[in-house]
Parts: sequence; C-alpha cells; structure tokens
Amino acid sequence: MSDQPNEVLDKATELFWEKGYQATSMRDVQKKLDMRPGSLYARFPGKSALFVQVIQHYASQLRRRLENISNQTELLSATHAFFSEELLRPGSKRYQRQCLLINAMAERSKLGVDATKALDEALTEIEKGFTTLVTALQNKKQISTAVPAMVIATWLQTQFIGLRHSAYRASNDEAINYFIDKLMLDLQGQWPAIL
Repeated sequence: MSDQPNEVLDKATELFWEKGYQATSMRDVQKKLDMRPGSLYARFPGKSALFVQVIQHYASQLRRRLENISNQTELLSATHAFFSEELLRPGSKRYQRQCLLINAMAERSKLGVDATKALDEALTEIEKGFTTLVTALQNKKQISTAVPAMVIATWLQTQFIGLRHSAYRASNDEAINYFIDKLMLDLQGQWPAIL
C-alpha cells in the first residue's frame, strides 16, 4: 500500500461511502487499504478516528472542486458540469450519487463525539465552497446580487443534497438531467426579497 495520505483516505472514503459507518469493520478497512493491523492502528487509532479524517477529506475535496469552478471562465457551464458529474455517476459507482455526509447523518447516533463534530464542520466547509462559487457568479452578474451570497449558497447546497438522493433512486438519468437544468434556471432567476 502506498503511504500517500490522499490515496489512503480516498480508498477509505470510498469504503465508508459504499458501506456506511456502521457496516464497515476495521477488517474491511484493513483489506481495502491493504494494511496489516499494526500499521493500520498505528496510523488510525480506531474506526471513529479514521472516519473523522474521511469526513474532513471528503469535505475538503468537494470544497476545493467548488472553488476551482469559481475560477472558470464559463461559470454557469462549469456549475452545470459539476452537478452532472456528481449526480450522474456510473452504475458501478451508483452509491457515490448519494452524499457521504448525509448518509453519515443517518448514523449520527452511532458516531462518536469527534465524528459528529467533524460531520457538522464538514457541512459548513462545503457550504463555504458553495458560497465561493455563488460569489463568483454574482461578481460576473450571472445570478442575482440582490440576495446575499450565503443565502443562495445555502439554497444551492440544499438542492445539491436533495438531488443526490433523487439521483441515487432514479431509474433513468434523463430525469436527473432535467432537474439539473431546472436548478440552473432557478439559480439564474429572480429571488424574493430578504426580510
């Protein structure tokens, strides 16, 4: 097994994403990461500690992607492409259409204090990525500037989470493409005044 931290966390993320926190054993982790128990426990004191790192890794990757989109010339096209790439994963990776963090929220009562805290922080981290993207869209006058970026970012993250669930359950991708198109129209449309 490579000692590259991101490679290790990528594999662990994939495992927890596919199986969930409760269903993943340290033996599963050991097998997926191709590590002996001594090496595994030297690096990660336990499943909860590893899961905290997985949550942080997942959130930072998603935030980085959103921030990279913010630097694109064609922001609206890049935003549409982001939603398509995230929501329309191939059949072999269908479980990745769901949000790892929302799946973990369903298991919240089984998580330790550190993992629960990391989960809340990760959702905030991703919202910051959406805020960066929305700010860039507003700066280019591609969406309304009458509403604070944070409000639109919260709405966009909410849509993203909901669409991930729909994409996982969908029997055809045309419906998801339709919803992505609708999302993009709504994003560019009028926003009610903030009270």
